[in-house]
Amino acid sequence: MAQNTRSKTGIIALVVVAVAAIGGLYYLGSKPSLQPTPKAPPPVAAPIAAAPAPVPPEFDVVRVDSSGNTVIAGRAAPGAEVTVKSGDNVIGTATADANGAFAFVLQTPLSPGAQELTLSEKLPNGQVVDGTISASVDVANTPNGQTLTVLSGPNGSKVVSGQGPQPGTLGIGTVDYDAEGHAIFSGTAPAGHQVALSLDGTPLGVVAAGPDGSWHITSNVPAANGTLTLVDGDNIVRAPFALETLTSAASNGHIVIAPGDNLWVIARHVYGHGTMYTLIYNANSQKIRDPNLIFPGQAFALPQPNTNAKAN
Repeated sequence: MAQNTRSKTGIIALVVVAVAAIGGLYYLGSKPSLQPTPKAPPPVAAPIAAAPAPVPPEFDVVRVDSSGNTVIAGRAAPGAEVTVKSGDNVIGTATADANGAFAFVLQTPLSPGAQELTLSEKLPNGQVVDGTISASVDVANTPNGQTLTVLSGPNGSKVVSGQGPQPGTLGIGTVDYDAEGHAIFSGTAPAGHQVALSLDGTPLGVVAAGPDGSWHITSNVPAANGTLTLVDGDNIVRAPFALETLTSAASNGHIVIAPGDNLWVIARHVYGHGTMYTLIYNANSQKIRDPNLIFPGQAFALPQPNTNAKAN
């Protein structure tokens, strides 16, 4: 009897253990598993903004009197050291102020004749940036002569002294050509006025004159000669446009002067360098008393340049 009792007790104990084991498994299965806390991703660094491209130096004012005394002013990167050269020779330096403005008077007057002035700037970090605008200057050879100054850059040319329409007045000044086959017409008008340019009734462009009273219009090179018409409200200016003076004059060996022409611009178109205007002047000195004074209708010979000569 006792043995039966011990057997029953053992069975009950096994049942209790089994139930406890099953309960433990159920508890473990229902309890949420503890997972390791994932590490936070490393912070993403904010992209570094690209530094703005440095502002190349530009001429605003180039004043040269008949004796070669020169005043130059312009804009550059704030704090930059600006250098002006005539050809390869350094003729002056200045430091741009906090607004980027600079100005200086050349200590030595420019010598008579044609020369090209260029700008460069040295930034505070040591980087050197060349200007994109040059000033071609023809200093008069006589005390009362008039110096010709032309600013030239990617947007065309502007006659600032010696010839061409006066700032603030309506006028057509120069025509330049870029490497993509476009003609760049430049001139003057009252600051802010909108002007429209056409050739024999075909529109070439509409633009507002800048604060300095100059305008530039880029179009495809016209296919034929004609008459340019510039309109500002009720004011109209006309001037002839002759392809012969620009594209085939060198091969034909002659040119007929049209209103707005000057020897510097003609030399730039025919020879590729405005400072080579002296070739035209020397070949026609009997017709030109002053290289700054040429007149519509005059016919000039265009000599072939010496290919061994270096143009400035």
